[in-house]
Amino acid sequence: MAPSAVTDTPAPNGAKQVAQKDLPSPIDPSMIPRLDQDFIEYYNAYIVVKPVTHQVSMDDIRKYPKLYAASWAKDFTFEPFVNDIEIPGPDGNIIKARCYTPDPRTSPYGDGPYPIHINVHGGGFIFGDLTGDAELCMLVRDRVGIVLTLVAEHVWYKGHEDVWAAFKWVREQGKTINAKVDSISMGGISAGGQITAVCQQLARDEGYELKLALLAVPSVEEFISLKQPSDSPYASYQENALSPCLSWKRIAYCGSVINSSLHKDGDVVRPEFWHSPIRGNLAGLCRTFIATADCDPLRDEGESYGAKLAASGVHVSMRRYMGVPHPFMHMLLIKKGQEYVKEICAQLSTAHSL
Repeated sequence: MAPSAVTDTPAPNGAKQVAQKDLPSPIDPSMIPRLDQDFIEYYNAYIVVKPVTHQVSMDDIRKYPKLYAASWAKDFTFEPFVNDIEIPGPDGNIIKARCYTPDPRTSPYGDGPYPIHINVHGGGFIFGDLTGDAELCMLVRDRVGIVLTLVAEHVWYKGHEDVWAAFKWVREQGKTINAKVDSISMGGISAGGQITAVCQQLARDEGYELKLALLAVPSVEEFISLKQPSDSPYASYQENALSPCLSWKRIAYCGSVINSSLHKDGDVVRPEFWHSPIRGNLAGLCRTFIATADCDPLRDEGESYGAKLAASGVHVSMRRYMGVPHPFMHMLLIKKGQEYVKEICAQLSTAHSL
C-alpha cells in the first residue's frame, strides 16, 4: 500500500517531523505512489516547510533571497581552495563566478594545471545564485580532482551570453586559475542544462572543443508560449503536471517572468536553438550525458534530445532516475541523489582521461 499523503513521515538526520496535512504545499496524493519513500521524507523535512517561490512576488524574492533559498543552498566561500572571481561580461558587465580548486595533495594532477568543468546553476532562468550548486561542486571537486567554476546566469538570453563569455574567458585566461585550457567540460541542472546545450552548439560552431556536456533534467524546448500542459508535445508535461518541486504552475510562472523580460530586450532576435536547443543542428556536438527524472514534466524532452543527438552521430548516454522529480540531484541525503553524483563523477573522469 502506498504511503498516505496526510500522515506523518519520519524526518532524515533529526530534522523536525511535520504532518503533511499541516504543510503549505503537500505532495499531491496522485504522485505519492510513484515517489521514493526517502524523497517523500526529504521533501517533508526540508522543502515543503519553505514558502513556494512561484506564489511569492519577485520583489520579495529579490529582497529576501535567503528566506526563499533552496534547502540545499550552501556557501563555501571560507573553505580552503574556494575563491570568487570576476569575469568581464559581453556588455561591460561583471560576471560573478566561484572557483573550486582541488587540494593538490589529493588531486591526480598534483599542483596542476587541472582540467576544468564549468557549472551553470539552474533556477528556471529567474532564480538562483552561486550557492545553489555549491555542494555538488565541492563533492565533484574532491572526488574527481578538477577545477569547477560555478557561473551565475541572469535574465533570459543575457544569461546565455554571460555564460558563453565565461566559457571563452576560461579558454583564453584559464591559466590564471591554474586550469588546463585544453580540457574543458560544461554542465548544469534544469535551466543550467539548457544554457549548456546552447553553449554546446556555439562551441561546435566556433571550433572550440568541449570534453563533455552534462545536461541534468534540461529544458530543451521553448515553453513560454504554452498555455496548459496539453499544449506541450511531450506526454510527461501532463503526466507530471502536479509533481513536487516543478509543477505546471511553477513552469507557467517562470514562463510569464521570462516573457516579460523579453519585452525589455527590444527587437534583438536570436537563433531558434537559443530557446529550443532540440531544434538546432546537433551534428558534431561533444560527448553528452543526460539525466532525467521519471516524475519530472521535462523528462520526455530531455530524452528526445538525447535520441536526436544519437541519431546525429553524437556520443550520448542517458539515465532516467525512477521515483524522483525535478531536481532530485541536489538532494544528497536520498539514494538517487547519491547515485547521480557517482555517475557524473565517472562521466567527468572518463571525459578528462583521469
